[in-house]
Amino acid sequence: MNFTLSSLLLGLMLVLHGPLYLYYTRVWGPKTKFFEKILSAAPYEDVIATLDLALALSFCCVCVGIALSDRVFGINYQQMRDAVGNWSRQPVRVSTGFSERLEIIAAIGVVVLAFFVFVENNIPHVMTYFLSDAGEVEKIAMRREYGGSRFYLLNLFNSNLFPFIAFCCFIALRERSIRLRPVAFAFIAVVLFEKAATLSKAPLAIFILQLIVVEYLRRSLQVRFGMAISFIAICVVLFGAMTAIAVREVSGVGETLDFLFYRIFMIVNESLLEYFAAIPSVLPHSWGSQFSWLVNFLQSEPSPPTYLLVGAVHRGVMGSTSTAMFVADAWADFSWAGVLIFSVLAGFLVRWLDIELIVKRGKTAATIAGLALGHYSVFIMLSTALQTGMVTGGLVLVVPLTVGMSCAFKWRPIDGRHGNIHNVARLEQV
Repeated sequence: MNFTLSSLLLGLMLVLHGPLYLYYTRVWGPKTKFFEKILSAAPYEDVIATLDLALALSFCCVCVGIALSDRVFGINYQQMRDAVGNWSRQPVRVSTGFSERLEIIAAIGVVVLAFFVFVENNIPHVMTYFLSDAGEVEKIAMRREYGGSRFYLLNLFNSNLFPFIAFCCFIALRERSIRLRPVAFAFIAVVLFEKAATLSKAPLAIFILQLIVVEYLRRSLQVRFGMAISFIAICVVLFGAMTAIAVREVSGVGETLDFLFYRIFMIVNESLLEYFAAIPSVLPHSWGSQFSWLVNFLQSEPSPPTYLLVGAVHRGVMGSTSTAMFVADAWADFSWAGVLIFSVLAGFLVRWLDIELIVKRGKTAATIAGLALGHYSVFIMLSTALQTGMVTGGLVLVVPLTVGMSCAFKWRPIDGRHGNIHNVARLEQV
């Protein structure tokens, strides 16, 4: 077990859509009325058999994509294994260019984000959401009305760019390589607040979990069994705390664990089933017409997105949403060809990032931040579409941001006693 992106993708797919998928479709789901309602949308189709095959093909094609990436970039299994093993023996390399750039970016970021916090009056909304005794329905309405920003670019940067900079600030603080430490602390704090301003449980908990992972990546990529159990316990505590705050109807440890089990493990497979039952029995394959960036150019009046249409099929309400992993979106867009091609592409991309960050660049402050952003991208891919993971999740930004923060400067180790930087050697940039 390790924290490479390809291992994380395969591992999460196996956890979410392996034995627990079988448990949902064979044991848990058939006991619920909604399961029967989903299947009633396709009475003449064997939806579960189709979904079984699609997931099996997706697992295989992700592995094919990983192997293809290794072949294209001339990397073999032993090289990747050595790079992962050597990670723990390397110090975190920090350049003066990295620190100087980070101080300027963080200072500007604090000013910009603080401006939007006050302009959009986020503080009262966050306090009301997290401190009030409102029920889940009221808080969902609150999230739709006030969650996030009305500016698209700010929402986008809150998902990828700003967390990346926050990870860099965290690493710089831990490595004592930044002089303006209050600025770094302030930037991390304001990004934490922006996550809370989404008025949702997951973003804030995931960001805190990412900071914990970043701290671990400073030491190692490999995950021992005991550490894996610790991470699971931390996840349960974080998401349990968020659930207790956001869903006041859930009380007690037992109810909280049941709620988390359904929301984390069952609903992701339920959403998959919704897509495969609705498409193509009720809704036709879109054949690319739901790619929002493409639709904006080709159609004057784009049709509603797939997740709204699928939700309307099974719930009868247009405002209800059903989002599922990238396989569901690929199926909706391009049928079996989408399942095969998108799965290969997902495996290829995450392995390419592993090669660029771990094998070619090694353990630097920027590569650790890039890996953390890549982890978030994988999570987005497994909860929405592949293209959403690439853009909103920041998958396509990982290498440019890493290069931008660590290019063409002398690498200098940090004196742990006083935080002074001494020039030792120039490392060849890969």
